[in-house]
Amino acid sequence: MQNKILQERRESFLQEIVNEALGSLGDSLLNTLEVTKVQCSKGKHDAKVFIESSSIDKAMQNKILQAFKKARPIIQEYILSATSWHTAPKITLVFDESLQIQNNLDKIFAQINAKSSNNENKE
Repeated sequence: MQNKILQERRESFLQEIVNEALGSLGDSLLNTLEVTKVQCSKGKHDAKVFIESSSIDKAMQNKILQAFKKARPIIQEYILSATSWHTAPKITLVFDESLQIQNNLDKIFAQINAKSSNNENKE
């Protein structure tokens, strides 16, 4: 239980730091990204940074990944300077499609509701 709380704190803290690091970059592809969550490995060696991607097409995602690869050392240096950690985690960028999936599910449920209310009105 205690380890889980520490893990969640670490992830929340890292999410803040990564948001600040991305915002401070001069690259307009990266400084406008919205970090939705961060998942750290137990030893803080690796971290997956999830970016909200509902309005980003595949071509733009590839450009963002290329820009992120170039900026990764700068972001890791920012993490080291903002924390008291000895090493920064290796950061991997992941495009988070959960919001898009949730929106699709909401549309499906709305259609089901509309059909069921139409059927009730006919009876």
